[in-house]
Amino acid sequence: MTAPTLPSPASGGGGLAGHTPRVIVVGDLTIDDIVLPDGSTHMASIGGDCLYAALAARLWEPRVGVVTRRGDDFPADVWTRLQKLGICLDGAVDIPGPTLRNWIIYEPDGRRNWVYRTAPGRAAEVAVRPEDLPASWLTAEPAPVVHVAAMPIDAAERIVESVQGQAPEAIVVLDTHEDYVRGYRDQLLRLAAHVDVFLPSRKELADLVGYDDPPRAVRELCTEKSVPLVVVKMGKDGALLWNRDRSEVVAVEAAPASIVDVTGAGDAFCGGFASGLAQGLDPLEAARRGTVSAAFAAEGFGSLALTSVTPADASARLLGAPVTTSQRDRFAIEWMLEEIRLAPDVIARQLAALDTPLQQLAASLVQSGVGNLYLVGCGDSAFAGAAATLAFSKHAGIPAEAIHALDMARYRVRYLPPNSAVLCISYSGEVGRTIEAAAQAREFGHRVMVLTGNAVSPLANEAADVVVVNVPSLGSTPGTISFLAMLVALYELALQWGTARGNDVVGARSALERAAELTAQTLVSSEEPAARLAERLYSRAAIAFVGAGPNEATARFGAAKLFEGPQMRGAATNIEEWAHGEYFISGDGEPVIVVAPRGAAMDRVGEILAELDFINSDVTLISDAPPALAVEHVIPLAPGLPEDFSPLLAALPLSVLAFHLARLRGKRSYNLPGPHDRKEHYDTIHRATRGRPA
Repeated sequence: MTAPTLPSPASGGGGLAGHTPRVIVVGDLTIDDIVLPDGSTHMASIGGDCLYAALAARLWEPRVGVVTRRGDDFPADVWTRLQKLGICLDGAVDIPGPTLRNWIIYEPDGRRNWVYRTAPGRAAEVAVRPEDLPASWLTAEPAPVVHVAAMPIDAAERIVESVQGQAPEAIVVLDTHEDYVRGYRDQLLRLAAHVDVFLPSRKELADLVGYDDPPRAVRELCTEKSVPLVVVKMGKDGALLWNRDRSEVVAVEAAPASIVDVTGAGDAFCGGFASGLAQGLDPLEAARRGTVSAAFAAEGFGSLALTSVTPADASARLLGAPVTTSQRDRFAIEWMLEEIRLAPDVIARQLAALDTPLQQLAASLVQSGVGNLYLVGCGDSAFAGAAATLAFSKHAGIPAEAIHALDMARYRVRYLPPNSAVLCISYSGEVGRTIEAAAQAREFGHRVMVLTGNAVSPLANEAADVVVVNVPSLGSTPGTISFLAMLVALYELALQWGTARGNDVVGARSALERAAELTAQTLVSSEEPAARLAERLYSRAAIAFVGAGPNEATARFGAAKLFEGPQMRGAATNIEEWAHGEYFISGDGEPVIVVAPRGAAMDRVGEILAELDFINSDVTLISDAPPALAVEHVIPLAPGLPEDFSPLLAALPLSVLAFHLARLRGKRSYNLPGPHDRKEHYDTIHRATRGRPA
């Protein structure tokens, strides 16, 4: 019988496949036959330390890559599922022969026994080799976190040596296997001392030091054996780690879980921990993410149980953990950056989730003869609508106009032409003026659609059609990924509407499907320049933002983030209007950020850049195209999106800039003094009064 054809490891796929990973997981694949203490079995469970770790890592960091060797009997559909989740598989090497297969037999006291079903020498054949490591992954900036999962210790030594030789700045995290401790103690201790983090289980640690006293053993390894950092996986008791600053052992509670099968939970902990380090978190915060990943892994059979878990699920469980003094409050500005880094995953997930519902909505719009579209909202929602009008005009072939919710409700609604649809946008679904605009449009006989993150909101109740986006919320932060999710939904609707009307949107569809990948690339290329820009501008009184077409809306988004985070004045205007007004106050080093991806106004952008240079402005250009005039400060966007979709990328460095400005200025999200002030603020914007239209 011919083995099924597997997707090529380098063939890419959905999500973020093809990106440069921030977390690299190196390990084995297995097929496990599990026997539980009650005698029940679960056969052919897809295992392997690298899959558990990688699937757990992507709950916190979307840029995850796997380096492994796969046999020719490994299920092809598994590879496809991994690619669709955005895991980069360019580091997989096909080798002839079977995948490792094990019996894993659990005893009532928690002990487990391994019975290897493949030939004894097969483990060495499938062990990853240094030449399997993609060099481009290791040499990327910033340096990756490399998790070396359980494998024969000689193979682990070779991998560690190769990684450190090619990427001295990489953070190397080492796991081990209970069968590879006894008999290799000295060798394992030497290796543990050469990596950045050593992650044994409690049993492995006891085998290594000769006694079962984890706090004592951690102290001994870190203070006497020169191991830089030890994090012990303690199963139901969570984790222990060494706090170097205070020279003490710190306990991390286990995350709550409904245990089904603990196979792979330790590997999942390692993946979550590695992602935390990749995001710049301290080991304690990284370990907390590890416990959440481990909890989800223990709630199902096999590594693929983790494919149904979303970053939002993980974030919710993390936030539901008992509050400790080390936890940040929900208004801590650090949550903002963590959310921004979820952007590639958010975009990929929205595209997948919205395909069918928006296809159905588009067909209905064509059938009902809608000929005009009005996009309505406040704040970020208004900016999103304005940033999408070009996409609707170009791809759907429908005249589209963005109108502020107040203006629609009080000034425009009475005069809309027949066959109009009003698309009201509010992520919370609770903004009073947007609710009023929807209600007024409905009363005047227009079709009302709603784009929201709250399907049971007051706004949704006013609509004939409700489109729901789901975005993880790690804290109460200035909106960043919610803005991107709304943009994705609008662009997808424009394409589906165009398809339903018989328009050719093939090229645009191909471009939008690359948006998640290009978002990941843009985050990598723009994060450091945005941080440097913040260091240069954090003491300024105000910053001006200019843009044209869809990116005038992006410029307004950038200015709004200054209000919400660093509490700075931000002014935004059309790039042409700048020459008629702000020109007169922009010289002598005043900061101006030009948001100008490649597009129809590029020639005029060049002229304005020359004028900014002439009056000695402090100019920063955000673009995917090289400027005609030399500009000292450029924040690059990944090339590949047309202008009509470019706000997806242009908003990223503006979001990162706002985070770093707030961090440098010591601000919290929104900076409202207390609960009473927050209530007063939200009551103001949620108050759904009804006026009489002009």
